[in-house]
Amino acid sequence: MQRKLEAKEYLDELAYDSHLAKKGREGLKKINYLMGNFVWFKKRLRQVVSSQGNVHFLEIGAGDGSMGRFLYADPLLEKNLLLTGIDRIPRPQHWPVHWLWFQTDLFDLIDTGTFVPGSYQGIVANMVLHHFSSAQLARIGNWIRQLAPLCLFCIEPLRSPLSLFELFLLRLVGLNQITFHDGWLSIKSGFMGMELPEFLNLSPKQWQYKIDVSLLGAYRLEAIKK
Repeated sequence: MQRKLEAKEYLDELAYDSHLAKKGREGLKKINYLMGNFVWFKKRLRQVVSSQGNVHFLEIGAGDGSMGRFLYADPLLEKNLLLTGIDRIPRPQHWPVHWLWFQTDLFDLIDTGTFVPGSYQGIVANMVLHHFSSAQLARIGNWIRQLAPLCLFCIEPLRSPLSLFELFLLRLVGLNQITFHDGWLSIKSGFMGMELPEFLNLSPKQWQYKIDVSLLGAYRLEAIKK
């Protein structure tokens, strides 16, 4: 099965420091809060820290660092979590000083072989994997297996008519045009059912995973290495 990707989103094309890009990121931040995405990741990471102690995670597509700053505000995670961000834009000004940041394209980074297997206990990805084709997701999945993390937490747009309708309602109450445009394309390129673990080639023999969806349009994957 091949994924159908929609046209490129505005945030993929705009200069990261342009007024329109900043406006789009602000709208995306509001969407994340409304969907409860940051809170969901915080709960998952608190569970890992409570059982594992100090942990080091990677965040794919860390963007403007909003989720990282949200996680760092939690006392338990501030003390026990190291988060390395990966994105094409520069390190955000308020990214915690002792957390690493790689300003690069993810696939360029994969090609360098920078990361040593077993160096990271987990990987998080928030609203980013829907940008990739079937072949690219398979490549990311292969990279994840090479890194051998203990867990993988992802939130993506749920591809459904309800998600599109909810986004339309947000537009009626003031959601900016950039976020509406990008959100519409994101939902159309989102996931349903078992699609994401299948595209990543996460074998059920090696991974225990579950997927849940929310009424506010979140498709959430929680995968634990057996």
